[in-house]
Amino acid sequence: MQSPILSITQLNAYVRAVLEGDDALSGVYLRGEISDFKRYASGHCYFMLKDGAAQVSAVLFANAAQRLRFSPPEGMRVLVRGRVSLYEARGQYQVILNDLQPDGVGALYIQFEKLKEKLAMDGLFADERKREIPLYPQKIAVITSPQGAVIQDILQVLSRRWPLAEVLLYPTVVQGFGSGEQIAQALQRASADSLADVLIVGRGGGSAEDLWAFNEECTVRAVAGCAIPVISAVGHETDYTLCDMAADLRAPTPSAAAELCTPDYAEEAVRLYSLKHHLQETCIRYIESQSQRLDKLYEVLEANHPANVLHLAEINLRVLHQEINCTVLQSLDYRIETLAGLAGKIDAISPMKTLARGYALVSKGGQCCLSGKDILPEDTIAVRMNDAILDCCVKEIQAWKT
Repeated sequence: MQSPILSITQLNAYVRAVLEGDDALSGVYLRGEISDFKRYASGHCYFMLKDGAAQVSAVLFANAAQRLRFSPPEGMRVLVRGRVSLYEARGQYQVILNDLQPDGVGALYIQFEKLKEKLAMDGLFADERKREIPLYPQKIAVITSPQGAVIQDILQVLSRRWPLAEVLLYPTVVQGFGSGEQIAQALQRASADSLADVLIVGRGGGSAEDLWAFNEECTVRAVAGCAIPVISAVGHETDYTLCDMAADLRAPTPSAAAELCTPDYAEEAVRLYSLKHHLQETCIRYIESQSQRLDKLYEVLEANHPANVLHLAEINLRVLHQEINCTVLQSLDYRIETLAGLAGKIDAISPMKTLARGYALVSKGGQCCLSGKDILPEDTIAVRMNDAILDCCVKEIQAWKT
């Protein structure tokens, strides 16, 4: 069967897939010398790795190159970790690097990377595990050598920034054989005591070998398992250990750790004074506003006090009484006048007035007689005069003609 005809692009893509699909080539460690190192504006670094008999192209892309803490000189022996791939445009295979270290660390670097991967898989470096550092610690535990300059630096910073804190020193060796186990035991003691609010573990600078106690598995797990929030402060700013990754917070130096876990006493004093002044002003304004409100409520209460209400009602009643009296008197005066007028009119037409003028009123049997026809001879009649009543017997009735 005839093999298919491939383009160069297809061939290079296939070879790249084969190289990148090989697990043995996905995480290789290489040792060699740097040649023709170039860093471009993009941040990518390109160079050759060579030994006495061969060379291979290598690349550090920007995301990995930014972690590079030095610029490798020509001929420097380095230890690198990366994966094998193919640059298809040139058909040239290359090593894409994840990390680069001077060859001096050698086996320690490989051990570091393997343990880092293991502990990362166990979740010891996860961000969600990180705890907040308390703002105002009362007790600070420090795990370091009692003879080194670290403890003095920390005490000096704390005395300046936050002299209110009490320092609990858990002494331990920080380098040499068995130092990792001793540091781990000190962490466990501090965790079990649970006396401190925050814990600083660290040491001063040194070589990779000097700092190795802080890369041992027992130390890293003790940091991660500590019941107290941990600040790791190992070496100088450029040093990075596994304890830094497992701690709740990494400080570039021990002195910086003391600063990171404490507020500045002078700044806090100024802030508290400002808060006190603001609180006083707020309280005064509140008291004044409530006093004004109380005065208004007192006025309302006074206006609605039962005694005041009764007094006002009494005044209104008196006014109303006077108005009623005035109205009634006016009405009575009017009616009296009207009655007097009517009485005058009635008096003017009164029978008594008529009788006073000489007339008489004749009645028979209690009934007024208006005509002579109402009377018969021999009838007994009563004749009422102005000043007397006459009982008379009618003898004769004569007609009266006007």
